[in-house]
Amino acid sequence: MGRLALIIIIGAFITYGVTNISMNGFVNEGTENSVNNYSYNRAHDLASSMIDIILMRMANDSKYRVINTVTEDLIDGTVTFSAKNDFFKGDSLVKLVVTGEFNGVQKTITAYSKRPDMGWKPGGVRAAWTANSSLDKTISDMYIDGRNYDLNKNLVPGTGVYGVSTSTNFVNTDDAQIGGTEYSVDYPMTFPEVPNVIEENFNWGGTFPTSPDEILGYPEGTLKAYAQSGVNGSQYATDWTSITLPLSGVTYLELPPGPAETEIRLGTLNSEGILVIHNPTGTTRVKKTRMESTNYFEGIIIGDYMFHFHLDVLGAIMLLSPSLELSQGCTNNRDHEVFYSEAAIKKVTGQIAETLGSPPLYGFGTKRLEVKYWYE
Repeated sequence: MGRLALIIIIGAFITYGVTNISMNGFVNEGTENSVNNYSYNRAHDLASSMIDIILMRMANDSKYRVINTVTEDLIDGTVTFSAKNDFFKGDSLVKLVVTGEFNGVQKTITAYSKRPDMGWKPGGVRAAWTANSSLDKTISDMYIDGRNYDLNKNLVPGTGVYGVSTSTNFVNTDDAQIGGTEYSVDYPMTFPEVPNVIEENFNWGGTFPTSPDEILGYPEGTLKAYAQSGVNGSQYATDWTSITLPLSGVTYLELPPGPAETEIRLGTLNSEGILVIHNPTGTTRVKKTRMESTNYFEGIIIGDYMFHFHLDVLGAIMLLSPSLELSQGCTNNRDHEVFYSEAAIKKVTGQIAETLGSPPLYGFGTKRLEVKYWYE
């Protein structure tokens, strides 16, 4: 073999060796990067999953917080976390800080959620007056306003709801003055009303709520049991005459079905809370609800069939029956009004949340313990 050929062969071996070492280096580096990426993604998933777990814990126990940082095993890694009340961007929230760790790699996520012991607006409250049937006769010639008012009856611009929302057609037969908000635009009460303040034939996903618990998002029987407990002045009765005035907390009237009609008198004192008039078959009938003063009922009224409203409401009304009044008239009611108030609604739902915690869902179409801010 010639000297030149030998040099070429030796050079080839050297080149192969250097190339092989370089390739092994690239392979090892690529493997290491792949492992790091997988570990990072697993750490991220662990942190994200723990935030969901904390939200569920707070939903089941409104007082659940983690002031001092703790570490728990989770699936194939660990999570270190805290959950503290905090005031952030002008709102009272819960700050969640969670670090997931997998294979020595860490990922931290910070989230701010709504407090579970604070009030909420049920998703089913779509208007100052929401109903499963025709409201044409029921609202008579009242003043109905879906614009948002605070507890002092000051307008909170651009934050209201519809004046009226029904599962059927709506006709303003008795010249009611109706206002409301659509897409953050406020419309004052007028007759004829602006079409934007009326929601007709709303599709509830096939089924209108059939119970007060379903409206608020709690398991069936929750509001009845809360009323029976007497918390915050709550009351339960099967006969209106046994109720003590003024109302507060949850007042749950479970009236028997049948043609008998009840007249409810709220007297002259200022009542508040959630007034429920309902039985399991949805067949309670109230022919008149009256307050003999200029005070407001503050909160939510939920009934089956109700007619002749002679009172003022700051909050919202919701009627569940598919068969509301279609024939009788109820005119000369223009001295009363129903004004939507998110503050009044959150006040009364907040009282429940202090004892029961937030519901699994905040009623129709509303997420529980909404995460308002998320930082990674």
